[in-house]
Amino acid sequence: MDISSQTLQLLEYLLLLAVLVVLWGKALRRRETRGFWLLLALAWTMNLLGNIAWIIHDLVTGTALDTLSAVDLFYILRYVLIGAALWLNPTMLTRRDGMKMIAAVMVAGAVVWAIYFQPAMALRGGDWTGFLGLAMYPALDAALITLAWVRLRVSRESSWKGVFLFLFCAMASYGIANTLNLTSYVFSVMLDGMLQNIFWVLTDIFMLLTALNGRDV
Repeated sequence: MDISSQTLQLLEYLLLLAVLVVLWGKALRRRETRGFWLLLALAWTMNLLGNIAWIIHDLVTGTALDTLSAVDLFYILRYVLIGAALWLNPTMLTRRDGMKMIAAVMVAGAVVWAIYFQPAMALRGGDWTGFLGLAMYPALDAALITLAWVRLRVSRESSWKGVFLFLFCAMASYGIANTLNLTSYVFSVMLDGMLQNIFWVLTDIFMLLTALNGRDV
């Protein structure tokens, strides 16, 4: 790993800690919107715990973590918690919005399958579990991007609109990063990991702006 990638990863960890401090602060101070900020704080806590578990695995075993492992449970819980925050706050979304989310997941899954599956099997020797460990994330990202976009469109209060604008940007950045990560895995000669790290950093920057922008929420 070169110095640029190490610097980006260090910045990512520092931003993650900053996001956690701000989110937990909001969750503890707010009353009416505590549920929203608590779910987001728990989501980013799962992200941190997943990163810690990943580091411990690498240090203890001396080997790289598989792309599909028990550590993914932390990251999947992150998606569930963010999805719950978007679905329930400030009011519950409708069944029609749920259908939009399901449609987005199906389209993203179909696109990932069509573009990446055959090359992955050919270049990775049929390692479908390794492929699944990365391919599932763009589909999950599609769900959160859709929910954030729906929230942004239906929000009437300016305070919530600012929150959902930055949250949408955060979800979009994370989705781009995961798609680039999948591309790097399948076509390893195309990317060196730098670009997806930039978008992971942008995710936490937008999330920090989400919390800071929601002063009245």
